[in-house]
Amino acid sequence: MENNRVSKYTISFGLALAVASVANGLLVVAKEKIPAVLAGMQKLTGHHWVSQGVIMVGLFAVLGWLLAQANGGHGIKLSASRLIVTLVAGVVAGGGIILGFYLIGD
Repeated sequence: MENNRVSKYTISFGLALAVASVANGLLVVAKEKIPAVLAGMQKLTGHHWVSQGVIMVGLFAVLGWLLAQANGGHGIKLSASRLIVTLVAGVVAGGGIILGFYLIGD
């Protein structure tokens, strides 16, 4: 394991970003394929993109905070290089879901 010191908040919110990126991609597909989801999101804030932003920022904040509280408040233990790989994989996967949906699934 590396000897890089990365704070529990950097790790927690980095992981939360990776998860939120994938969730964002899945939400795009869900709202495009399920009219009730799109309509519900439009009712929520007046526009589906605003709702999506609120949901994703909320997911990121809550998940990041929860992950920081893991291990009795010490947070998730992860090396800096592993965090970077996980973060990049999450962002690429989320973008890939959206790209794949619009290129193939739409």
